[in-house]
Amino acid sequence: MSLSGLVIVVTASRRAEELASIIRSFGGVPYIVPTVGIAVDQPLNKEIVLATLKRFKEKVDYAVFMTGPGVYSLMSSARDLKLEGDLLRMLQEVQVIARSAKPKEALAKCGLKTKIIIPNDNTFEGIGKLLVSMGVGRKKVYIFWHGSYSSDLRQTLEHQGALVFETHTYTYSSDVNKDGAEILKMMGYDYVNPSEERVTKLIEDILASKVDVVTFTSPPAVSQLFTIASKRRLLDSLVTSLNKSVIVVAIGPATLKVLKENDVCVDVLPEYYRMGSMIKALANFVETSEGVTKKKYHT
Repeated sequence: MSLSGLVIVVTASRRAEELASIIRSFGGVPYIVPTVGIAVDQPLNKEIVLATLKRFKEKVDYAVFMTGPGVYSLMSSARDLKLEGDLLRMLQEVQVIARSAKPKEALAKCGLKTKIIIPNDNTFEGIGKLLVSMGVGRKKVYIFWHGSYSSDLRQTLEHQGALVFETHTYTYSSDVNKDGAEILKMMGYDYVNPSEERVTKLIEDILASKVDVVTFTSPPAVSQLFTIASKRRLLDSLVTSLNKSVIVVAIGPATLKVLKENDVCVDVLPEYYRMGSMIKALANFVETSEGVTKKKYHT
């Protein structure tokens, strides 16, 4: 399987070089332009740790962790306060749900060895269905979000009679701040700092048909790209180009959903939601299509 010199955009910040290496191994030409970064406020997170411990002392039934960085930033602040052990002991007493393998791995590395459930569908809807099936009526659910919230999940749970608490330990941003960089380093990630100017240049290159493929590995990577396109009054043109002249790749259903919400058709969705599987699925797609370069395909 070969990507035969296709120019393939990497919108990820974390593990951007790793994804680029996989693309090269398939013969593709990586074009690294991260569209989203994270900002961590450690002093604020220490307040969040104290509030979380207070809430857990009042009993929580379910704890939902959305991302690996969210786990690390929470535990890092707890460690600074010498309260990490207390937090882990409390988490041992509740049913823990991880949105995907990444937060599960982060929890394990931080010392949480209890059984952790991962939903088959890692979208907000899938998490909601899992919790509803487990019974959340009159139960307390604590959600540790990534850099943004989904009111739909909260409403789903509250409709079932759950009492929902929410917090987050980082926000999405146009770059990676100092504390955010420390968290990513702690996780063992190499990252490329986003730049609004570079993202704008990427949009211009897409419009000029200089890009063959765009890969999206997270919903925020999609949202930030369209936010910048809207700011530059290029949104409609970008959507048109993505649908007509670019192969669009989404790593999983949550990312697929955000692209659809922005009226972009996805061409490639891997069976397994990992970078290697994503590029292999892209290569398969290219091999089974004719005249791929600068042409939109639907399967």
